[in-house]
Amino acid sequence: MTLSYMTSASFNQNPSKARQAANENPLVITDHGKPTHVLLTYAEFEAKWAKPKSALDALRDPNPATDDDFDPPRMDFEWREVEF
Repeated sequence: MTLSYMTSASFNQNPSKARQAANENPLVITDHGKPTHVLLTYAEFEAKWAKPKSALDALRDPNPATDDDFDPPRMDFEWREVEF
């Protein structure tokens, strides 16, 4: 994802230019060289952050290298003695 940057002073002077830039890429607004805010379209916000996620969705890899299921080797406890 490509980000655009704009100073807070430039944002205050020309907010319409900031909105136009945010239509293309998320716009990072900086204050004294440090990022403080991000401006993006509402559609992009909804697509990435507004949907509630289940634990499985939150932990799922968005770009899996393979679609194989996790199949760990079976543990063998025959060698252990059981004490009661």
